[in-house]
Amino acid sequence: MSARLHPSQVTIILIGFMALAALGTAWIAQYGFGLFPCELCLYQRLPYIGVLALSILAATPMVDPGARRLAVYVAAILFATTAGIAFFHVGVEQEWWNSTCAPTGSQAFSFDEVRSALRSPGQPACNDIPFTFLGLSPAGYNVIAGVVLSVLSLWAARRSELWQDS
Repeated sequence: MSARLHPSQVTIILIGFMALAALGTAWIAQYGFGLFPCELCLYQRLPYIGVLALSILAATPMVDPGARRLAVYVAAILFATTAGIAFFHVGVEQEWWNSTCAPTGSQAFSFDEVRSALRSPGQPACNDIPFTFLGLSPAGYNVIAGVVLSVLSLWAARRSELWQDS
């Protein structure tokens, strides 16, 4: 029995690594640099988590190449979904449209609760831009990443040599 991976397994593993890299970048920003995510930032992570879970399941040897190909199409849809959420987020940041995205949590009414709330930062509002690099916010970069990963996933799914049984 050969321990060699099928090209479809390599493809789905690479797609999973791309989703993990995106999530890793967000987690490093959050836990390494203290850039706490707003509500829309958290929503943008969900499709990446879905792609990662799908990739882990689809990369197993018992899954046939045709099912992996379907998983890559689903990954493309999920990457496009995160790009769409990120685009909406950019629109909120740029005030192209309004959003009800605001810090969530319990209302503080007692003096001790207010003092405690002032000591610990809450969830930022969705229109607060934590930083920009070359004129783009993190949400702007996520639009680009989501579109690129979606297009690459579609391209991979259409390459027939990846999905043939060997």
